[in-house]
Amino acid sequence: VAQDADAILDAWYPGMKGGYAISDAIFGTYNPSGRSPVTHYTSTSELPPPGVMDLYPSNSSKGLTYRYYKGNPLFPFGYGISYTTFNYSDLVVNTSTPLACDHIGLNVTVANTGKNEGSEVVQVYAKQPHASVNVPQVRLVDFERVSIPPNQSRILQLVIRPRWHSVVIDNGTDIYTAQLVVEEGPLEIFVGGGQPDFYPGHVQAMVNVKSTEGVETCESMHGS
Repeated sequence: VAQDADAILDAWYPGMKGGYAISDAIFGTYNPSGRSPVTHYTSTSELPPPGVMDLYPSNSSKGLTYRYYKGNPLFPFGYGISYTTFNYSDLVVNTSTPLACDHIGLNVTVANTGKNEGSEVVQVYAKQPHASVNVPQVRLVDFERVSIPPNQSRILQLVIRPRWHSVVIDNGTDIYTAQLVVEEGPLEIFVGGGQPDFYPGHVQAMVNVKSTEGVETCESMHGS
């Protein structure tokens, strides 16, 4: 179906008024802006064997969800289209050398380059190419929805908190004593309308975290 259709409207469980909502989207009364909360695989052969549901990589699992999937999905997590287009530019990071417990602030300009007003889900992803332990190949660290009229732009402020780029340090004996730690090292940041490996219009930056600290310590410093 995907190869033959211009678009697919995934309505999930739309409820009693679902018919009206679907017709509004199809005929252009409403400009859809939803994003897929799951990965749509190209075939069932890409799914893990029955009963293997380990979220993180292990002896029996390669890890689940978009964070560990290395194939080419039919529709990736975070994917979605609308009746307009958006452009990303002028990504500014508040520091290039944050400490482990710092909140990393981002400013990015998002422009509606189409002819219709629309809402965009601005997604921030991070990669840690030199982590000391096995980490997700990519992870969503912040997002925000913004409505923009045609031929106008908005400057958005987003934040990457320490927890969202922390790693799990496991002592190998007790899963209940594993610790979340923010590690020093490079952190690659991508901002766009989808995952950086599948959304060609993203903007990116890199910071170098200059210290290592436990997430609990960081959150006690920030009061959260």
